[in-house]
This record gives sequence, structure tokens and C-alpha cells, in this order.
Amino acid sequence: MEDSTGRTEAHAEGQAALLKNLLSIGVDLSATRDRRDLLEKILTEARRLCRAQAGSLFVRRGNRLEFVVAQNDAVGDIVAALPRLAVDVDNDSLTGFVAFTGQVVNVPDAHSLPGDAPFRIDRAFDKATGYRTRSILAIPLKCPNGEVVGVLQLINRLDESGRVVPFPDQEAPAIMSLASMAAVSIHNLLLTEQLKQAHLDTIIRLSVAGEFRDNDTAHHIRRISRLTALIARALGQKDSQVELIEAASAMHDIGKIGIPDSILLKPGPLTEEERRIVETHTLIGAEILAEPTNEMMSMARDIALWHHERWDGAGYPHCLKGERIPLCARITCLADVFDALATKRCYKEAYPIEKVVDIIRAETGRHFDPDVTRAFFRVFAEAVQPYTCAWAESPHEPEPVPAAVPG
Repeated sequence: MEDSTGRTEAHAEGQAALLKNLLSIGVDLSATRDRRDLLEKILTEARRLCRAQAGSLFVRRGNRLEFVVAQNDAVGDIVAALPRLAVDVDNDSLTGFVAFTGQVVNVPDAHSLPGDAPFRIDRAFDKATGYRTRSILAIPLKCPNGEVVGVLQLINRLDESGRVVPFPDQEAPAIMSLASMAAVSIHNLLLTEQLKQAHLDTIIRLSVAGEFRDNDTAHHIRRISRLTALIARALGQKDSQVELIEAASAMHDIGKIGIPDSILLKPGPLTEEERRIVETHTLIGAEILAEPTNEMMSMARDIALWHHERWDGAGYPHCLKGERIPLCARITCLADVFDALATKRCYKEAYPIEKVVDIIRAETGRHFDPDVTRAFFRVFAEAVQPYTCAWAESPHEPEPVPAAVPG
């Protein structure tokens, strides 16, 4: 039988091990730079600490909580079962209530919620997958100043035999320590995202100023920036690479500053000489962006120079073929052609969605990298959103598709 001294020593050893574990987690979080890796790590460590079978993480943006990460050891493809969703910060949902009040909520049994509970529990995921949510521990992620930047939701605590049991209150200090570290990490992440967004906005404004020709220039640049980011993410690129191409692609046509308005805004077909002059915008852009001093400017130069190359080698200015074309340029190529076809230009009306899709498919393997095309169609529903109004408002049958879309 262990005496009080033995119990005290065992408790001290347990607390020391817990402190060491929390310190290790803190170091890992501070060293993680990729957004997705950081959020996944926070949820993984929280689940491990509390022996939770599943969990989810919400990040607060204004008065909304955006669902960003989910893990569930009992469900295979959890991403397919969970929609991209956001909830209001209010007293309606459990996560919204936690963010609104800043309170920790421990639910022993989600199916026996008291009638006077100030929130509801959404069971859509359980209905979609057959999973049974029982115990829930929902924790606000609070910064030292009291600001709630997110909500950590842990689901189904498992005991040593694998049975689902309620989350014990005695683990609260440890999980709250982790929650505090996670809150600081997410707060820093949000500040970094705000800075990057301001940086991107500056790049776009400078690009617009450099090549402003008509009222749609700024919209075109923002659409290309958005499309390239969507495609890059669908290709499995890391967040850092997605952010790079989102900024760099905004400068894809910076070389058009050297092309006369009389050619760029010409309403009819271009002559061979005029087309040759338009094609020099890639070389002019590369010259403007020459001798880059950072990775983003280096990518911008590659995009400006090679976004009119073709997968089959029939593009310009260097007739590069296949994977000799940098991936960032292959992505921007598809985004640029899609935008040119899907919007009204001085030389054409916007093409209907069916015709745009037909052209993209027909040119796959010739104009476009097949992998890039497949990635584009994986995010097609999201990619097409800014264009639907233009198609709906276009009253005319478009002219026949030109052999090539002017640069």
C-alpha cells in the first residue's frame, strides 16, 4: 500500500512530465510556420492530451467562427463528410456560445442536453456519417488580453478500455494551458494574414497603376490572383506557396505598360505585326522584374515571362514545353485564358459557361497542363462564382472563338 509520501512523489512526477510535455508543445507551435500545419498540430496535441477520439477547430473572424480543421479517428474521409461552414458568435450553437461568453463548456452526453441549455448541438455530421457524438469539451481560445480568437472542440473522451466517457474536470489546468498557447499562436497567425493581405492589396494596386487601361483592369488582376491561389491549393501546394502565387500572379501582365493603347484596346482582330508587338509584353515584364531580391519577385518574373507558354511547346516567347514551363506559369496560363474567355473584352462578349468549359477541356494536353486542368475542375464551383453574374447578364450569342486570345 503506497503511503502519502509515495503518492506525493508520483503526483510531482506526473506534474513534471505534464509540464515538460506542454513546454515541448509550445516549442513546436512557435516553430510551425505553415498555417495548415499549425492548426492541425494544435488540434492533434489537444486530442492527445485529453484522449479525445475526435475534434474540430474554429478560428474567429469578426462575428463569425470559421471551421478550419477536423480530425476523427473513427471516420475515414472526414473532409468529405464535413462541409466548409461558419457559425455566428452568439448563443445559438455550442461553439458560438463558447466564443460569445468565453466560457468552457463540458457536455457529458450530447444526447441528454438539459432543456434549459442556452445553446444547441448540431448533429448533421452524426447523421451524415453514422458517428455518435457523446461527450464534448468546448474551450475558448483566449489571448492574454481576453480576446477570443477561436474555439477548440474535443469530442468523445476514451477511457483505457476504449469506451466513451465524459471529460474529467481535473484535466482543466493542462488543457487550458495548451489553449492559451494555441490562442497566442492563432492570434499571431491572424496578424500575419492581415499583413499579407495588406501586402497583396498593395501589389495589386501597384499592378493596376502600372498597366491601367480600362475599368476592368483591377477586377481582372484580382480574379487572376484568386484563381491561381485556388488552383495551387487544389494541386496540394503548401499555404506558403499558395500565398506566393496569389501575390506574384497579380503582376502577370505588368509588361503591358509598354504596349500602345491603340493595340491593347483595339475592338477588332489584330494584324500579325500588332500581335507580335502584344507578345513582347512578356519580355518587357521580365525586364521590369529582373534581378529579383526575394522569392515572390522571382516567381512574379517567371509568371510574367512564361504565362503564355503552352504545354505542347507552341506558346511564346521561348516555346517552352511541358514541365520546362514553371508550375506557377502553367497555373497562371489557365487562369488567364479562363478569365479572358469568361468575361467581356473590347474584342468579344463573355462566352457562356458551357463553351468555356468545352474550350478548356479541348485544350488540355495542348495549351494546358493536364494536372493543372484537373485541379481547376476540382475547385470549379468556387472558381466560377465571380463570373456567374456576367454570364447571366450577357444577352448576346458570342462571336466564334478566336484562334488565340490576345495576351
